[in-house]
Amino acid sequence: MDEKERELRQKLAQKLEEARSLAGDGKLEEARSAKEAAQELRKQIDLLAEIRETDTPGVIIPVIETDQREEKQDKNAQYRSAFLKSLRSKPLNDEERNLIDAGIEEVRAGMQGGVDEDGGLIVPKDIDTMIHEKKRDFVSLEPYVTVESVSTRSGSRVIEKNADITPFTEITELTDLDDMDNPKFAPLSYNIKDRGGILPISNSLLQDTDQNLMSYLATWIAKKSVITRNQLILALLNTKSKVALSGLDDIKRVLNVDLDPSISQGAIILTNQDGFHYLDTQKDSDGRDLLQPNPINPTQKMLKGKPIVVLANRWLPTTGTDTKLAPIIIGDLKEAVVLFDRQQYSIASTNVGGKSFARNSTDVRAIQREDVRAFDLDAIVYGQLTIV
Repeated sequence: MDEKERELRQKLAQKLEEARSLAGDGKLEEARSAKEAAQELRKQIDLLAEIRETDTPGVIIPVIETDQREEKQDKNAQYRSAFLKSLRSKPLNDEERNLIDAGIEEVRAGMQGGVDEDGGLIVPKDIDTMIHEKKRDFVSLEPYVTVESVSTRSGSRVIEKNADITPFTEITELTDLDDMDNPKFAPLSYNIKDRGGILPISNSLLQDTDQNLMSYLATWIAKKSVITRNQLILALLNTKSKVALSGLDDIKRVLNVDLDPSISQGAIILTNQDGFHYLDTQKDSDGRDLLQPNPINPTQKMLKGKPIVVLANRWLPTTGTDTKLAPIIIGDLKEAVVLFDRQQYSIASTNVGGKSFARNSTDVRAIQREDVRAFDLDAIVYGQLTIV
């Protein structure tokens, strides 16, 4: 095979990939034009092959029967495996080296990435195609609030109103008892909202990549679920009036005075990176850190025995320009917030339903259903700590 024929084969592979991409995007006319251009390239390649065989007496062009086609497909798979091992500098046996030396053009043509941002980065064309996840600390607030599983789209729960309880009155013998106060109740309604989306994935990408892409996407969708529920909880907490905090003494006052003792007992301190950095740099008169490790979870710090939960600044931002105010939310979130859970996030996929059949894709659908309501927002104090 001469250089010209190799060049034509490369152009053919590119034109076929272009036609598939255009067809997948619904650009049918442009896809047909690309297909016709590919057919012309194929004719040129076939003609050059006929000329080459004619120029070489005694060579008979074989007719590939069914069993030969299956053998060729097996060779393609063997070549793909050998090619990937070669890229990763792994040792090859004699058969694999022969496959690499001979080369199979059909396999080479099929290993083109397309658009890098949409998946081409993980198509085997480099030394290492392993998906390196960017590590982020996706702290879930769900364990810190009350989660109520429900089986209907809407409904209500009965809660006790935060009313003052009076002591019993003194009585004397043989006297009528006075009426005493009674507990007060109020309904807490919920209305489930559906949230989700569809992610189309090219079937060519799924076939060409040597990574477990679907497993990675399941993890990625789980992160989206955490972020979604965190944002719903934070939006509700943000409706509280803000209280200025100037230092540790103000935080102690919230725990000791502003919160009911029963609430303070189960309180946590929720803050962002800026707020945590301020707290983590505070020391006592002997130069010892005021924050102590949580004996149950050594990676977590505590202040006055209260666990500190840290969210990234981008999810719980610091406000202010000249004066920086870091959010410090103190209290028992289980008393403050109820998450009505109709359905934990679910993942389903299809390559035949909806638009997936026409565009040759596998469509991954994720859905979750929930509602977040205030139970007793007096159970928290939303502070803004001056850090600059």
